[in-house]
Amino acid sequence: MKFKITSVFSIAALSAISFFASAQSVFPGKETIDKKEYSGLTLSQGIQDKHLSTYWENYLTKFGKVKGKKGTYSIEKAAVTILSPNPVQITSQVASVNKTLSKVFIALNVDGSYVTNDSDQSYKTAESILKDFSEYAASREQVRLADEVFTGAEKTHQKLQRDMEDKTKEIEKTEKKLTELRAELEKGKTDSQTSLLDLQNKQKALEAAKVKVPGLK
Repeated sequence: MKFKITSVFSIAALSAISFFASAQSVFPGKETIDKKEYSGLTLSQGIQDKHLSTYWENYLTKFGKVKGKKGTYSIEKAAVTILSPNPVQITSQVASVNKTLSKVFIALNVDGSYVTNDSDQSYKTAESILKDFSEYAASREQVRLADEVFTGAEKTHQKLQRDMEDKTKEIEKTEKKLTELRAELEKGKTDSQTSLLDLQNKQKALEAAKVKVPGLK
């Protein structure tokens, strides 16, 4: 059963990481995907690309069937009704910028034209899609990180529990051995006393036998 484990460090670390995960910016950009250059929008976000890729692919499924391959994700006929009542072609890519920052590039072909002009309403709508995804990704990243911290704390706790159980068993084993040794000691005392009496009796018998032999010292 999962239990609640908290620490000042863990909470502070999660808060800091969550801030970077939610921090984002959207700007016009160009990327080459499968040897073809596309114009579109780029989102930068403080989440490792392997996790951001997972969140992005899952997010895109709301628009249609996603084809994914090595960080690129596309939908041939996406249902993005806030952009157009007609099918929209989505071509996208997730890539790493550095160890803590990644980017999502998306090219949207709407009615035969790509969304590129940041003064157009279609651009603002596309920007809102990326910002919505950013919140989607940040919330899932926070859950993933919280689960990671919890799992680490749980493993530490379980190890401590095992150590305590091992020490308890060792103590019980030692106490049992001590009880046995005390019993053996008491038996030894009794046996020693009996042996001493027997020795004294045999000594008396020896002296009595010597008396009966004249000249024997």
